[in-house]
Amino acid sequence: MKEELTVVIEKTGTGFSGYLKEVNGIASVGDTITELKENLQDVLESKIEYLEEIGQETDLLKLPLSYNVDLTQFFDHYKVINKSAFAEYIGVNRSLFSQYTNGLTSLSSDKMLQITKGLHKLAADIEDIVLVS
Repeated sequence: MKEELTVVIEKTGTGFSGYLKEVNGIASVGDTITELKENLQDVLESKIEYLEEIGQETDLLKLPLSYNVDLTQFFDHYKVINKSAFAEYIGVNRSLFSQYTNGLTSLSSDKMLQITKGLHKLAADIEDIVLVS
């Protein structure tokens, strides 16, 4: 059995859209990725409530969500992340990383995994830090 559901996130002219890859009819939009995630969660919760009311199975819809976004769109949206410094942090050549994030060079699945793991490592490195004056 599948362990998570895939949310495909795409850039639109007005923000972002997202849909569940494995389940038809679960989709939403938002001005930002954060807003899209919140809106999609509301749609998902409404669907679960409806299915429970009519006595249908909801286990699939209760799986964790994996948000999939194109590398270029990610760094275009999160401009606060300095691409050159991030490339150095994860051990990727800065120039090559710039080509990846600008869509000029394709990535291997191994390189995409390295970047994804680097992003998660950065999040883990700072999640418990408290700034003081």
